[in-house]
Amino acid sequence: MTVFRSWRIFYLVVIELAQKYTRALVLGFLAGFLLSLGFWRVYPFVSQQWLTPVEHIGVVGEFTPNSLPLSIQKEISFGLTVITQDGSALPGLATTWTATDSGKTFMFFLRDDLVWHNGKPVVAADVNYNIKNVGFTIVDAKTLKTTLNTPYSPFPSLLAKPLFQAGLRGFGPYRVASIRLNGDKVNYLKLVPVDKKANNGKAREYRFYRTEASAILAYKLGEVDELNDLTFPYDVGTWGVSKLLEHTNYNRIVSLFFNLTTPLLQDKTLRHALAFGVPQIRGERAVSPISKTSWGHTDKVKKYDPDFPQAKKLLATANVASQSAALVLTTFSQYADIAQSIADSWSDLGIPSKVKIVNAVPSDYQVLLSAQEVPPDPDQYPFWHSTQAQTNITRFVNVKIDKLLEDARQELDTENRKKIYADFQRRLVEEAPAVFLYYPKTYSIRRQ
Repeated sequence: MTVFRSWRIFYLVVIELAQKYTRALVLGFLAGFLLSLGFWRVYPFVSQQWLTPVEHIGVVGEFTPNSLPLSIQKEISFGLTVITQDGSALPGLATTWTATDSGKTFMFFLRDDLVWHNGKPVVAADVNYNIKNVGFTIVDAKTLKTTLNTPYSPFPSLLAKPLFQAGLRGFGPYRVASIRLNGDKVNYLKLVPVDKKANNGKAREYRFYRTEASAILAYKLGEVDELNDLTFPYDVGTWGVSKLLEHTNYNRIVSLFFNLTTPLLQDKTLRHALAFGVPQIRGERAVSPISKTSWGHTDKVKKYDPDFPQAKKLLATANVASQSAALVLTTFSQYADIAQSIADSWSDLGIPSKVKIVNAVPSDYQVLLSAQEVPPDPDQYPFWHSTQAQTNITRFVNVKIDKLLEDARQELDTENRKKIYADFQRRLVEEAPAVFLYYPKTYSIRRQ
């Protein structure tokens, strides 16, 4: 009986309070309901900004939003094609493509399962490449026609450049959550995975540093936990629990380039003597201008391993008696030590040589020690064809080489192209307008 009375009193009190504070209770209920709805709407944003685990990565170099490193671009989006390690073009946004009209017309057929990071489907009209002398025609939402003035078999590899909409919006595995600029240069970029399961749900936070020294300082101060593409193998033993990783960059080749307008260097026998007179250099040896990882590479070329007696023998037969046999080896500061060892070896060989350090390549150099980027496709036309005055820095002229380069970029069959490039490499290395030395090392530092 006592229990019943207690519940009756409680009930009467609740009714009294409800009648007295009806307005407040209704408003409170509505406010709570709206707040709960709002919470679940902002929760994904809050969790991505403050609750998602983050990788802190430092990048050396100055970049605008339109010139970010390709490795970062490919995290946000990709192109009609993607490039494999051997330089082959495989399906990306395009599932397949066909080439007709002897390689002047390409038809690309697009995937139908991709959406931009704003949820809109990716269609042919979104493809916004701007390539000189190439016309793009929309056939339908998933078919794109491209027309070239002349046949160009490497064309699909050009279309591996990632596609973007305004604001760095892509359709790749990561989307841009935040970006900060200093002037027109990016100094901070945060990417979050579109799929929570990707990369264990971790976001990637990039901080950009103008120099390698400032990036190293940032690492020591704990601003970032990872640095990539460093040029020096730093001693990380005193930097806490850190690990140094070494990589061989097969997309660059450090080479000696001969300026063939220099009378002394027009003698092929002398160039061979200089090639054999290069001392042993640390690093994985390169033997041709096409990367060893490329499908178009061959190692069946003349080898210029260090051979001082052979260099002496060739120099004795070279036509240099009536000329001033002295050379200036131009290079950049990072190659100064290597350049000096080469110059000393050539001086010992009988050709007095000195090193000149520059910040930019002078047009009147004699010999240049520098690294050259290797394109993914084995097409070497820009570097060695006689018509390419801006990029053929050795001023090399050879009718047979010109013909091989012309034929290779018009040949659609990969096996036939491979044979042409094998012939090209053999002939070019024999002519020796350059000596291909080694693939440079790069280094990464990661906090454990």
